[in-house]
Amino acid sequence: MIVVIDDEPSILEMLKIAFSQRFGDAYQIETFSNGASAVRFIQGHKGLVEVCIVDYAMPVQNGDTVARQIKSIDKNIFMIMMSGFVDFRIAEPLLKERLIYQFFNKPINLGRLCDATDTAIQLYMKRQAL
Repeated sequence: MIVVIDDEPSILEMLKIAFSQRFGDAYQIETFSNGASAVRFIQGHKGLVEVCIVDYAMPVQNGDTVARQIKSIDKNIFMIMMSGFVDFRIAEPLLKERLIYQFFNKPINLGRLCDATDTAIQLYMKRQAL
């Protein structure tokens, strides 16, 4: 399952369409406009979410706070962060501590994001098979 969290409805819709076109019915895609709703969903679906794509700059909770909450529920989820407001100096420590798997600046290159998501899912499945 792929979870997408972004406060911009147009981004959620665009990513849902892109992932549906790329993966077909192979993966369920869930979208959330805030971190709290996504965290509750993931708590109820522990072990079913392979990848979570989260925007960094959101109201109430920023992306790294949401990512930490999600990782505390299931450390195996691959986190991909995106933002239109953040430079790499913010992302670098999150990558180094392995909180996030990849970071993308907006506007998103959909092909690269789909490739990264596909790779993350394959890595998740390999990890689960061990």
